[in-house]
Amino acid sequence: MRKTPWLFLFGILFMIFQSCHSSTETKQIKRDSVKHEKVSVKLPIDSVWTAFAKYISGVHCTGSDSNEQTEFWKLHAAKTDLRWRLLMQNVGNPIEKWVKEKNYIAKSGTPNTLIYPFAGGDFFYANLFFPNRDTIIMIGLEPVGSYFDNSHIPESKMEDYLITLDRCMFYPHKLGFFRTLSMDDDFAHEMMNGTLHTLLFYIVRSGFNIHYVNYFNLDSNGNFKSTVHKKINENTGLRIGYSKLNDKTVRELVYVSRDISNSGNIKDPGTMAFLRRRKNAVSFLKAASYLMHKPYFSDITKIVLHQSTIILQDDSGMPLDSIRKAGFTSEVLGEYSRTIKLFSNYFQAAMFDEYASKKPAKLPFTIGYNAEFGECNLQLGVKK
Repeated sequence: MRKTPWLFLFGILFMIFQSCHSSTETKQIKRDSVKHEKVSVKLPIDSVWTAFAKYISGVHCTGSDSNEQTEFWKLHAAKTDLRWRLLMQNVGNPIEKWVKEKNYIAKSGTPNTLIYPFAGGDFFYANLFFPNRDTIIMIGLEPVGSYFDNSHIPESKMEDYLITLDRCMFYPHKLGFFRTLSMDDDFAHEMMNGTLHTLLFYIVRSGFNIHYVNYFNLDSNGNFKSTVHKKINENTGLRIGYSKLNDKTVRELVYVSRDISNSGNIKDPGTMAFLRRRKNAVSFLKAASYLMHKPYFSDITKIVLHQSTIILQDDSGMPLDSIRKAGFTSEVLGEYSRTIKLFSNYFQAAMFDEYASKKPAKLPFTIGYNAEFGECNLQLGVKK
């Protein structure tokens, strides 16, 4: 007897669920309102989200073989494998090695929360520099984006989507940073419409599985309010649960799409209230457009300084002097001799003199705006 369409679809979904599903038992951990939100630990892997994430990332998922038979997906997978290996060889592996040497950055335990303002969809560097955080909070202007069922998309549109995704994933690493204008163009795509796609790509390519993807809004007190994702711009953010096979807990990435200038905070205070509840965090600032040098970003600057016990940044984050005045010891790392022309008025002469006198070792990788000069600078602040 010929199967009805809905039975056939059910059978496909069941096979995907069986192949990508984890049988790990669930436990519980508390992430309280001050340190972390309360979430389930080691929830089952979500078969649909994991299959989708693996598909767009060019990673094989058992049970999804039919979706992987097109020539354009095979080409996407092969190109992505090659480019990912090169990216890890040139950028990822050197950062991982350096972070292990700086074990007070990488070690697990308190603080477990990473705050990453002006992040866009950059899970890649957040995970490399802080691999043992159980909560990563990323903030950017870019929209959150939405899921689509790739099995119902015409092949020509899927091929165009994967080409766009491929460009968005690897081009920024040639520059050393993610360009806001480029992300605006990429996220104007019909299907690749927000950071969801870049986040899932990097999470899966970094060896993780997906446990859940939840959309949310924040109320004025910084509390999560679940929301159905009907219109992209109506949603504040995403919560993505992810873990590796041997992880005992499910980690969480929280992406907030919000203007965090002082005027943006007056209009919508929820994000600042949400961040103020995070105590003893680690903060990361990279390619941040020197926004925290400006008085109208003083709110986020105060939060990072007050909530953090460790700050790792390049020179585009906060002025080094402001970190020291807030009670941090500081260490200059890498090389600092200039800024790119666009930001020449933010050159820090006193920091240049400090680099010249201390002559710290060259970093084994290049990230940030000065990557085009073959330079990379970082400043590490630790609360006294």
